[in-house]
Amino acid sequence: VQRRSCSGEDDREVMGKLSLVDLAGSERVCRSQSVGETLEEAKKINASLTALGKVIDALAERRAHVPYRDSTLTRVLEEALGGNSQTTLLVAASACVQHQDETVCSLRFATRAQKVMTCPHQNVVYSPEELLPM
Repeated sequence: VQRRSCSGEDDREVMGKLSLVDLAGSERVCRSQSVGETLEEAKKINASLTALGKVIDALAERRAHVPYRDSTLTRVLEEALGGNSQTTLLVAASACVQHQDETVCSLRFATRAQKVMTCPHQNVVYSPEELLPM
């Protein structure tokens, strides 16, 4: 995302990055009765979501080590979760009794994710002309 200041006083170019990620819900293998390739995909989804949960826990507890490298998903989200960004989490919740377990699990995840503190700030990139002494 790029925009230029319209005020006229500062003609700097401001750039940002927008990442939209749709996290699939965890796959209950016993309920979906997945087999073969679908089963392998369900295992990968569950492993990625577990890794994301570990990253969220580490960030919420402000641990020294955050295990971003445990999955591709957490590597992709590292920049969004790592601090210099404004991050929003939307959780789909269902009032249907059939989906109660998944809804409660999603809301617990959202509660943990709420504890993650980020400090977004604008990074300034100077042009070569601005770096020269006057």
